[in-house]
Amino acid sequence: MKYNDDEKNIHAGHRGRLLDTVCNAGIETLSSVQAMEFILTYIFPRGDVNPLAHRLLDKFGNIASVLDAEESELMTVRGIGERAAKLIRQLTEIFFLYQTCKRTKRENLSGYDAIFDYSEQLLRFKNNEELFIVGLDCSKNIIAKRKLASGSINMVGITPLQISNFLASTHAAMVFVTHNHPGGAAVPSDQDKTATEYLSNLCQTLGVQFIDHVLVGDDGVYSFSYKSKVREFF
Repeated sequence: MKYNDDEKNIHAGHRGRLLDTVCNAGIETLSSVQAMEFILTYIFPRGDVNPLAHRLLDKFGNIASVLDAEESELMTVRGIGERAAKLIRQLTEIFFLYQTCKRTKRENLSGYDAIFDYSEQLLRFKNNEELFIVGLDCSKNIIAKRKLASGSINMVGITPLQISNFLASTHAAMVFVTHNHPGGAAVPSDQDKTATEYLSNLCQTLGVQFIDHVLVGDDGVYSFSYKSKVREFF
């Protein structure tokens, strides 16, 4: 769509006012439509995104649902192409990266409750199955985190090379792994049990302490070290 100079000035002025409001008063002071517009200005550098913000919210209900939607779902909304859908899908990953970087600098996981907190915050609201390994130093400070798999996870397929590379590059003294069952219960499968034993034995061979495997489901958190569900979600 082409815009004349007057339309460009109007849109630029609106974007500027949105930015000023966010900078001066906070994004929480915006309406849902305005906040969606503000987000879309990062995806679409020019033009009026107000109608698109309305269409997205009409379809998905709220901003969180828009950001969580699959690319194929987003592309059913008029005005959202493949590139825009991919960019929108990565926003939550940016948020998770920010949270992880902030917490990694200072977080100490000196007790199991802290490990359960970390796993819950990392995975509870993810829509896709993901598997992470987290490395700690001797004082149980987080020094590194790496995603080993995502999508449909075959934990038995985690290779010794992946683990040894992580340990060699981070010099972790101890590790734990955590993965989620989005849309499912925090109940380990036989494959989960086999993989946990395999990872524990591998870490022992490599001279690193294996602390736990934490499973986060829709209904709670399961710890392989405790061999039971340690948290219930209501």
